[in-house]
Amino acid sequence: MPGTEAQRGDVYRVDRDATLERDPKPGPRPMVCVAEQPHDDLAWKAMARTTTAFDGTYDLHSPANPATGLTAEGWWSYRFLRSVKKRWTGRDDICAYLGTLQEPVRSEVLQHYMSRPKAKPANGA
Repeated sequence: MPGTEAQRGDVYRVDRDATLERDPKPGPRPMVCVAEQPHDDLAWKAMARTTTAFDGTYDLHSPANPATGLTAEGWWSYRFLRSVKKRWTGRDDICAYLGTLQEPVRSEVLQHYMSRPKAKPANGA
């Protein structure tokens, strides 16, 4: 069933309770799977999307895409990397599947993630 096992480029609306790191922002936020982590039974790696906190050093423009629940312009940011619990993946109440990014956006987002500096940004995300 689509959305129950995260694949690279899949977009979810993820509640902070579905992540290993407690996101300080209340409520759910859009996140894209950037690494499935098949050898980890617990979680997959996600990059969150913001519509308010742009930082040109860490963020990649994300156009609005209502088909995947992204109703406003925003930015995918590796400042906000999270580990999403596999057991909640695809559950509408905590980690709802919204769809898959289409090319070329999918490749751009994955390249943005892969080219990030390996040291964590100063805010500890």
